[in-house]
Amino acid sequence: MSQEASSSFAGQEQPHPEFVDIHSHVLPGVDDGAASLDEAVRMMETARRHGTRVLVASPHANPAFPYDRSRTERLLDELRARAPSGLQLIRGCDFHLTFNNVEQALRWPADFAINGRCWLLMELSELTVFANTGALWRRLEDAGLRIILTHPERNALLRQRFELIEQWVSEGRYMQLTAGSLFGGFGSAAQRFATRMLDAGLAHFVASDAHDLRCRPPRLDLAFQWLARRYGEAYARRLVVDHPRCAVEGLALNLEGFGPPPRLPWWRRLAGAKPKTN
Repeated sequence: MSQEASSSFAGQEQPHPEFVDIHSHVLPGVDDGAASLDEAVRMMETARRHGTRVLVASPHANPAFPYDRSRTERLLDELRARAPSGLQLIRGCDFHLTFNNVEQALRWPADFAINGRCWLLMELSELTVFANTGALWRRLEDAGLRIILTHPERNALLRQRFELIEQWVSEGRYMQLTAGSLFGGFGSAAQRFATRMLDAGLAHFVASDAHDLRCRPPRLDLAFQWLARRYGEAYARRLVVDHPRCAVEGLALNLEGFGPPPRLPWWRRLAGAKPKTN
């Protein structure tokens, strides 16, 4: 991380958290995210207006949308020139588990990691869980990468294999939920599974996975409200501020005391069912 970006985390704690969003498709024209530079700028403005301090641009790396680090860097420079004051834009990648991707990441792990450090966003197929998934992950980990599995709650196969999530977390992998899943944006099955993971202490990050302004906007404030009402503000901060900050800085997570969150009174959990939109 640059000195400027690193220094943004220094200093006194603010009364309200400023979010670190590690997963967004804000780069224009490279995948199914922002369609134009103007839309990308509006997405950045929306993110900052609703409390995001750091936004990771994580374009897909899959057969449909090949990842090109040089092009990514050029687009990042364009967006940084038009970013709203107070927003740091960081490079990342939405890495799909394919043979070619793994081979490239083993040669140049920093090309795909968040901020060129060590954390890697990893999306699995919705058609099958490859038998050698664990072996591929171990190769990547031996190269210095840490795996963050993106939106498992939206993967219909994984929703049927809760024991896999438990196993992977026990083996040192990490889980990122999509903010919109918490309040039904991806259907009731994804919402239930996300809540089950949270209740079990198996979710480490919440990110927007923003693709646009209308259906999948870059907002973490609503997720923070939902999490704080259901589990308490301290737990919510870990998922949208503290843990994501570690990922951007290339640090290990401090998981001391992190596990199944305390169950708040039923009326607090009920209040957390729908976030305030103001």
